[in-house]
Amino acid sequence: MKQNENPACTAGRPCRSGSTASFCSNGDKSMFDVIIVGAGSVGCATARELSRYRLRVLVLEKGHDLCAGASKCNSGMIHAGYDPIPGTNEAKFNAPGCRLMYQICDELSVPYLKNGTTIFATDESGMRELYKLEGFARENHVRAEIVTPPSLYELLPDIGKDVKAVLWVPDGGVTNPFSVTFALAENAWANGVEFYKEAEVTDIQKSEEGFLVTARMPASQAMDIPGTTPADAQPEGGTCPVTFSARMVINCAGGHSDVINNMVSEKKFRIIPRFGAHVVLDRKHSDKLTTTLMETPHDLPGGGHTKGMAIITTTGGTMLLGCDATEVDDPDFTDTRRESIEQIVDYFKKAWKDLPLGSDGTPFPEDEIISIFGGCRPHADTNDFVIGEPDDAPGFVNAGGTESPAFTACYAIAQHVAGICIDRLKPPVNENFDPHRPAKKAFRDMTNEERRAAIAENPDYAKIVCRCEMVTEAEIRDAIRRPLGARSISEVKLRTRAGMGRCQGGFCSPRVLEILSEELGISPLEVTQCGGSSRVLAGLACNA
Repeated sequence: MKQNENPACTAGRPCRSGSTASFCSNGDKSMFDVIIVGAGSVGCATARELSRYRLRVLVLEKGHDLCAGASKCNSGMIHAGYDPIPGTNEAKFNAPGCRLMYQICDELSVPYLKNGTTIFATDESGMRELYKLEGFARENHVRAEIVTPPSLYELLPDIGKDVKAVLWVPDGGVTNPFSVTFALAENAWANGVEFYKEAEVTDIQKSEEGFLVTARMPASQAMDIPGTTPADAQPEGGTCPVTFSARMVINCAGGHSDVINNMVSEKKFRIIPRFGAHVVLDRKHSDKLTTTLMETPHDLPGGGHTKGMAIITTTGGTMLLGCDATEVDDPDFTDTRRESIEQIVDYFKKAWKDLPLGSDGTPFPEDEIISIFGGCRPHADTNDFVIGEPDDAPGFVNAGGTESPAFTACYAIAQHVAGICIDRLKPPVNENFDPHRPAKKAFRDMTNEERRAAIAENPDYAKIVCRCEMVTEAEIRDAIRRPLGARSISEVKLRTRAGMGRCQGGFCSPRVLEILSEELGISPLEVTQCGGSSRVLAGLACNA
């Protein structure tokens, strides 16, 4: 679905502050200066960085929504950069990305917790790992120190008595990966970037002016694209290919970045999808966890292809446990499996006594698991991020193999790959660029005075739709009306947390469905859970 035109202001939707006129394409509507493939955190960060310049930029996303791949399944940890092997691309972009993440969260009104990361050891093997990580941190210019008793108990009074030492990394933190990605995209859109969802890139060919990029998208959407001629249109409800021209292409396709690269370059790489699951605990004990905690990596579920099993307090107040790592064939695989969840739960049952939540003898709260989710890390067979132009494809820029810590590093990566484009195209600066995105504080986080003011301005704030997360009707309608807004129940959930609480949408989903129907002007029967064919209702109960 295209969402790059000025939304109808009469419908309460925001208007752009000023689209950027293309410097390079000289008014040719079929030509883009830069096409970005993929609208995850790296793709949307790159779009936002390019919007600082007078360029015509298009983002093509194959999913029904932005943030539909690896970024959606991310824990939200802001990695300080103590872990990557020095000299790698991961090390090069992680620490600068950490600093930039806090900056863009401030600029785009995205909540975060700068509560540090703590890695603990319970034996001599773990101690050796701590010293190794401390060495990595030093080489990567990341603040970190090993803390032992009695200073340890000043830092973490409730830590288990079997813990010998911790590596304290004060610049670590956590934010919401969905909120960051949506905010980057909204700000890029406000500064002139164009977006197409449900637009899967199927072919890229070199051309005299740069590249011809073919994407398959819904026929109804393709017919409305100015300057293009859809071919092979199928009946209503079908898809057709559309070809765009671009001077440069940036590959931010995550789990499919190998496929996109291999369309253009003989310097091939392969993505090895590594599935990881997270367990979500209710917010009941989150006040006891003042930092992100993980044990030095050993005996890890899934063979050890993970930074460690962490327990994280999210910005929403729930707790995440995980994640494991298992190699699979499909980069879009998201099915959670009993074996994976049991391994995570068993791991934390054993480690619980060493954590502040269990050091007093409290057993692991298995009955407080409210949800599980998973997704695939796009691990490249190069064992590192794949960044830059292949020698045989100038103008084609990779930002591939972006597994963890790529979410943290997304803006540092974006500045680098956007810089390659700027050096080549040499466009003028966009004088109208606005780095800020207005966003209201969540109703659940407002003071009583702020709530009264919000209700006075918009009575829909007085209508609580999701009681678990205290999400109001006003916030749900805003999530739908915003640029690149929600079009399904799942998309509302990711933008507002409606349905993320203890009942997992059992109470609020019917009302969310009604609001989507009203706002989108469609039948309730057409509302989907997560796009595509995932319609929620099979039919009407009666004709009355």
